Amino acid sequence: MHKTIRTTVLSAAFAALFAAAPAGAVRWMPTDLTLDAGASFATTGNPNGGGASLRATPQWRVTDRMTFGVEIFADDIGTEGVEMLDANDGSSRGIVAQTHRWVYGGAWRADGDLYAGRKWKAGVSGSWGYWRVEDDIRGATQAAFSGVGFGGSAHIRRTVSRSQDLGVAAGYTRVFADRSAAFDRVDRYAWGALEWRWSLVKPN
Repeated sequence: MHKTIRTTVLSAAFAALFAAAPAGAVRWMPTDLTLDAGASFATTGNPNGGGASLRATPQWRVTDRMTFGVEIFADDIGTEGVEMLDANDGSSRGIVAQTHRWVYGGAWRADGDLYAGRKWKAGVSGSWGYWRVEDDIRGATQAAFSGVGFGGSAHIRRTVSRSQDLGVAAGYTRVFADRSAAFDRVDRYAWGALEWRWSLVKPN
């Protein structure tokens, strides 16, 4: 949970930073900021089961329908539950959370709107970057590895103001990692999220 809070604060800090940028830095500022908040699922490896999924992507417009940026992400992969037994009679005391797994990192991301109407937009995105996978028990890291990976997603958004779009997105991620890792690794997962895109450039 503390990692989810940390990522949420990071996303908010991005938004505040862009909003407060000095006038002289305008030409270097991203033109858009995309935030995705949802859940991961269809995870491989062990632990699995999915969990919270968060993304923050500052982007620059290449054309009216294409943007390019840097995606920062954190995805909860799942938590392994173990049965607690009574030391005296061996009876079950219930399931308790044991090993927890999450991934985080950053990737280059390109977005393209395949349809751009007056109110609705629909498109796809692709990303390539760095994934860090960590296993922990109540916050204490037990094992970790790093690898490169790629992802793809599709989105549909509706314009709700002159500078904001709201919609939904769904994506797939593939992580390439050392198969000799000492634990059952994650190598793919999917995610779904609510998506908010905010134009950081003053509309005409």
